[in-house]
Amino acid sequence: MRRYLKRTAGIWAAVLCACVLAAGGALPRVFALSASAARTTDYLNLRAGAGTGTKVILTLGRNVAVTVLDNSNPQWAKVRTASGKEGYCFKQYLSFSGQAPVSPAAGAGTALTTANLNLRQGPSLGSAVDSVLPRGTSLTVLDDSNPQWTRVQAPGGRQGWCSAQYLKTAAPAQQAAGSSSSGLTATTTDYLNLRQGAGMNYPVILTLARGASASVLDNSNSGWVQVRTQSGREGWCSRQYLKLSGGTPSAGEDPASQTGGAAVTGAKVTADLLRLREQASTSSRILGNLPNGTVLKVLDASQSGWVKVETPGGQTGYVSAQYVTLMNGSETVPSAGGAVTLSSASASLPAGKTLYLKASPGSGLAWASSNAAVASVANGFVTAKAPGTAQITASSSGGSAACSVTVTAAEPVRTAYASPNVASPGGAVTFVAVTDARRDGVRFSVRFPDGQSRTVAAAGCTAQTTDGVATKVWKGTAVLPSAGLYSFTAFSSEGGAFSGTGFSSDVLVATQAGGSVTTAEQRRASDKMLDLIARWEGYSAAVYDDELASSRIPTVGYGCTYGANAVFYNNLSQTEAWSLLVNRINRSSYTSELNRMIANNRFRMSQNQADCLLSFAYNVGSGYFNGAQEMDFRRIMKNAVVPPAIPAGSSVRATVTMDAALHGDRSNSSAGLEDVSSGTPVDVTGSDFSDTKNGWYQVRLPDGKTGWLNSGYVSLADSDSLVHDLNYTNAYAFGTELIRWNQAGGRFYAGLFYRRLGEGNVYNYGDYDAV
Repeated sequence: MRRYLKRTAGIWAAVLCACVLAAGGALPRVFALSASAARTTDYLNLRAGAGTGTKVILTLGRNVAVTVLDNSNPQWAKVRTASGKEGYCFKQYLSFSGQAPVSPAAGAGTALTTANLNLRQGPSLGSAVDSVLPRGTSLTVLDDSNPQWTRVQAPGGRQGWCSAQYLKTAAPAQQAAGSSSSGLTATTTDYLNLRQGAGMNYPVILTLARGASASVLDNSNSGWVQVRTQSGREGWCSRQYLKLSGGTPSAGEDPASQTGGAAVTGAKVTADLLRLREQASTSSRILGNLPNGTVLKVLDASQSGWVKVETPGGQTGYVSAQYVTLMNGSETVPSAGGAVTLSSASASLPAGKTLYLKASPGSGLAWASSNAAVASVANGFVTAKAPGTAQITASSSGGSAACSVTVTAAEPVRTAYASPNVASPGGAVTFVAVTDARRDGVRFSVRFPDGQSRTVAAAGCTAQTTDGVATKVWKGTAVLPSAGLYSFTAFSSEGGAFSGTGFSSDVLVATQAGGSVTTAEQRRASDKMLDLIARWEGYSAAVYDDELASSRIPTVGYGCTYGANAVFYNNLSQTEAWSLLVNRINRSSYTSELNRMIANNRFRMSQNQADCLLSFAYNVGSGYFNGAQEMDFRRIMKNAVVPPAIPAGSSVRATVTMDAALHGDRSNSSAGLEDVSSGTPVDVTGSDFSDTKNGWYQVRLPDGKTGWLNSGYVSLADSDSLVHDLNYTNAYAFGTELIRWNQAGGRFYAGLFYRRLGEGNVYNYGDYDAV
């Protein structure tokens, strides 16, 4: 994957670790162990505090030994490196040594292996395997607070960790003295400390993971609950982070107190998209998908891990308790048959197109058309079939709403584009148009930058059919002689008569249509990047809901999204999907904001760099190019200048723009002398740009210390007078920053991480095949 991937391999793993943590703890947790030493299992950030929002002190390599100073935090360990630097590391990527054996608790639970199962040294797949336990082996459970891994003792006394997925556990047979006879079970709603007494001042016995179950021993304290874990450990947990179920409340307790003082009556979906199932099982049939924010009526919340609900449309089923927030009687819960509203009361669209009507509530509705021959409807998507009018109705048990739809004649041209999207002067350009199957000819009217026009006739057509929709693809070719923007309109004929309207698009002829040569001219996406975006987004002929969004967003083709009342073509051929992608990127703010950033900052930009940024904008938005809040990647680009000559004995004033390490030499792997804070003024006394993508400045700090700083983190004074050539962008700084943009809806996605990786390689090295 070329130099960028090799140079930044360490930081990727560390960033990936941090992002997975921020994504909601999907990885197996590592719990507090009695260890005095540990080794990193991957590249890992050493941070100033126990959290991903704290400053990175340095990045540790793989298999680096550290001394553990504080291991009480369930997710972070305070460590000291061999060089004496202290900070915090995420435990998931530490392998602890010196783990003390655990004595089985009195009345400890047991477990049977349900398959041949590895006994590992730690709670992760990366831990070494001690032995393989045969199916049916009886084990003593030592710690089951981690929902994915269980610490056990095998016959013969050997201890280790097994995947909980392949264990069948049994609770201790006896009941502890003094325990409640209520039969209540407590389930943790977050990571929760088990303490020796009912108060924050008592020592922590262990930390229970989110979703861990425990038996309730004493439920009489208003703020604390005494529990016993399945491994037999007893202690106290804060009531605030427990969900009680089963049995009957303790004497004198109001049954409603289990849910904060009122009976549970409703639930709100917290996932981006939550499945409604027929039964309380992940193997049960899926009845539907509930968008984020959907409010449900709770019918039964007593079953561990599942809630029986009724949707706003009256449908009943089960949802995972992990992805809903329960509501009590003091909160408003809409009735299942609430009022229905639509995003529009009337609409007009051509035959062959689709209208998206957004309804509230968003699920559980019955849709109908008064004239399906004119317009049909399914789940809010109205398909225009023939000229005429139809009434579209959405209804539930509590009411209905309608939209009057008028269907007009089909458009003469469905879509058009030019290939390549960015051409070279004197190069051949192919104009492409797509029509319905009734058309018998197409011509393109091309307007040159100097105002002249030329007509290009399509030379025949190719028939395509996608999901029952028949189309024709028409092509015509012309040579465009000079640089500039060429606009064109495609017209079609029926029965030999050409239409008076058509579909308009344009093509850019650039002096540098590809490669790494930087210029100040306007830019747009190349065909190589459009092809990469198409592969990353994936092709869908039919409209679907984007599952990475927190609300329903209709998406079709190569990731093209639409809002309420949008009119668009559905069941797209790949030719139409490509045309939609090309025109969407060219016409939207992705391209105009990029070119505004080029002009505002006097950037000299290459086609490769423009391609990277346009793909980034198509995925996350274009507001970061010129917004008032300057993103770090933009600051790194602005720091990229042709370095001035610095005579011996002189210096150039500069400012550090991001927290950075001062190095003893011009390399990220050289010894780190100290951390330099953002905003620190420095004197630049020399530079090394022998590799323009790996530039370094030799600096003198205010206290007189000297060293080398990565050029991506240094802004030279009076840089407005310098040439802002983006070929001097520091590849390490830019790539490290870009890959941090890997979340959607607050969750980490590996696909976004690798997309950023690919974009960074295009920007830095013109490599469109790295990822």
